[in-house]
Amino acid sequence: GDHERVIAVFQPHLYSRTEEFATEFAEALSLADEVILADVYGAREEPRPGVTGRLISDAVSVPAVFVPAISDLPAAVVSRTAARDVVLTIGAGDITMQGPYILAALGS
Repeated sequence: GDHERVIAVFQPHLYSRTEEFATEFAEALSLADEVILADVYGAREEPRPGVTGRLISDAVSVPAVFVPAISDLPAAVVSRTAARDVVLTIGAGDITMQGPYILAALGS
């Protein structure tokens, strides 16, 4: 195709779901060329000890990085992205707000 690689930027939604499906999330995300994991968007749930985005990033079979602070996501994307890569932001939390910041960081 016209693009080089797919970079998946994933924000898990809910601690319970992250804990239960970390392996399955990792398998699906490993279809990308590289994965950037944000931390869990807790929504209505209390944090659970040891349940972070790292559970998924550790199980991914392609190069992956866990970025605990969402404000650091744009820089993480820039550092791992080259021209013609496709960057997908995936998740049901505030990851949707990151698109403009990532585009701005990529453009600078």
